[in-house]
Amino acid sequence: MSTASTTSPGLSDYVRTIEDVLDRRPSNKLIIREVSIATKQLCASDRWLEERHRQGSPDCYTRHLLHRDQQNRFVVLALVWMPGQMTPIHDHSCWGVMGLIQNSLEEVCYDRLDDGKRADFAELEQSRGTDVGQGGVAYLLPPYEEIHRIGNTSSKPTISLHVYGRDLDEVNVFDQVTGKVSPMRIKYYSPECGKAPFVI
Repeated sequence: MSTASTTSPGLSDYVRTIEDVLDRRPSNKLIIREVSIATKQLCASDRWLEERHRQGSPDCYTRHLLHRDQQNRFVVLALVWMPGQMTPIHDHSCWGVMGLIQNSLEEVCYDRLDDGKRADFAELEQSRGTDVGQGGVAYLLPPYEEIHRIGNTSSKPTISLHVYGRDLDEVNVFDQVTGKVSPMRIKYYSPECGKAPFVI
C-alpha cells in the first residue's frame, strides 16, 4: 500500500509543521491550536492542491489521501463534496482539524447524553450547527467535542482539508433516532488507488 507523496511545497511545509508540533508531544488542545493555525494558512490558497485530488464523484463524497505519517501519528486528506453529499453522524476517537479550501460545508455537532457504557448505544442531542466557509477551520477534540456530521448544502462542489491524529481506519456511526452505534470502515477513493476503493 503506497503513501501519497507530498510533492507541492505548500503541502510539504504543512506536513513538516505538523511533525514539528507532534515531536514536542503537547496536549491535544495545543495540537488543535497550532494545527488549526497552519491549516488556516494553507487553505488561504488552493494552488498547492493537485488536480487529481480535486476529483469528485456523483455517487458519494471522495477521500483523497495526501499524506500518511511514517510513525502513524496523523493522516492528511482532501475531501471532495458534490452538492447534497454528507456524512452520517460519526465520531473519530482522535483529535482532528478541518479547513475549507473551496466553497463551504455545514457542520452539525452533537453531545452524548448517556454514560457511554454500552458500545452499541448512544443518546445524542444536537448542540450546534455551523457553516464553515472558504478559509475557515473547525476542529475535533475528544472525548466531548468529536461527534458530528458534515455536508455540502450548497449548489456547488466543495473541497476540504482534513488532518486526523491517527490513521483513521474506522469510526462509529450513530443513529440519533434509534440510538444504535455501528462501526464503519473508512475508504479512500483517490485515483492512485486504482478503480476499486481500498479499505485501510
